[in-house]
Amino acid sequence: MPEYKVILTWEAVYDVTDIAEYIEAEFGKTRADRFQSDIQKELAKLEYMGSIFPETQIWYRGYAIHKKLFSPSIIFYVFKEAEKEVHVLRVLREEQDWEHILSEKREYTYPDE
Repeated sequence: MPEYKVILTWEAVYDVTDIAEYIEAEFGKTRADRFQSDIQKELAKLEYMGSIFPETQIWYRGYAIHKKLFSPSIIFYVFKEAEKEVHVLRVLREEQDWEHILSEKREYTYPDE
């Protein structure tokens, strides 16, 4: 049984979809399908290893935002120890200005559970 529940925001879901669509357009459906399979595995690792990845200097609602490299993307999340949850906020490409994107004061939205 997983130690932590991984929850994706709508923003993270849209990020993954956008990246997959870009990969499909540039490299084909097979590569896009492989990306989606690989990112699912990387997200599943957060169930057990969410606390080990480095923190950024950016905070969201009192929680440090962590980053997990999944080249050429980075998974950004907050780790809620007390709730036993990992909230994936964004999945951004390395070349994006992720510090600016994450520093914007905003609210993330969650799919209904």
